[in-house]
Amino acid sequence: MMIRIVSAYRFLENAQNPDGGWGYRPGGRSTVEPTGAALLALADLPESPALAPARLWLERAQHPDGGWGIHLEDPESHWCTAWGVLALLRLDPVAPPALRGVRWLLQASAIRIQADELTAEVRRIFGIDPTLRGWPWRPGEASWVEPTALALLALHVASAAADHRDRIEEAIRYLVDRRCQGGGWNFGNPFMLGAYLPPRPHPTAWALLALQALAPDAIRPEDIEALRSEMHRDGGALALALGIMALQAFGVEDPIARERLEMLQQPDGSWEGNPYVTALALRALNGGWPWRRRG
Repeated sequence: MMIRIVSAYRFLENAQNPDGGWGYRPGGRSTVEPTGAALLALADLPESPALAPARLWLERAQHPDGGWGIHLEDPESHWCTAWGVLALLRLDPVAPPALRGVRWLLQASAIRIQADELTAEVRRIFGIDPTLRGWPWRPGEASWVEPTALALLALHVASAAADHRDRIEEAIRYLVDRRCQGGGWNFGNPFMLGAYLPPRPHPTAWALLALQALAPDAIRPEDIEALRSEMHRDGGALALALGIMALQAFGVEDPIARERLEMLQQPDGSWEGNPYVTALALRALNGGWPWRRRG
């Protein structure tokens, strides 16, 4: 195993909080997203002493309704639920807490505009179909690309897609509908304030990972080209890590992106001193996204 990979694993293990979770910096409050990402990376080391306390922290952070908030004190379940599901299923494909999280995701509400007159006006002004639901950041709000992609990935990993095809297909149509004009995805609507919005690397990578898992025929070559262009234009560790993972899901390697990501690693083994970014950079350099499309 390369020295840089070993040092990144060591950073994650050392950055774990005494309560078993991780924050966005060593010593920061434990939160679900970096804890979930760290588990996805450290699951490659089944003997790691970090795994058991991290699993216990996630189980303790789960709400009675099956969802997760941002941290232990957050009383509301929302988009972080997908991270709880992904992390626990990485450790145990039939983990009961993860399956409760799946049920929460399937029941989570999002705004859907159905009145004909209002629907027509939204189509005219924004060029989108407002009747389609993805997943919101918070229940009852508008859908966004990243929480939709994360929820789809969680449902795919949980093998829930076949039994809930209508909900899955609607969310896939939502992603296709929100594609930017030249390919790729922005965070939400592709058109605002009279202008087409450019794609961004983070939502584009998540959307491509979700579509590759569940609807690869919906992907266009320009989506992949948009990702490659935007991840290099951004140049940050998170954009490069997500971009590399998404490209790997299609069997595409980007040696320049890999080299740039390696050069951003800090002497302590981390990327940006951030466990979340470090975990995703580790996954990008050491195996990519841990799940592939079945069949």
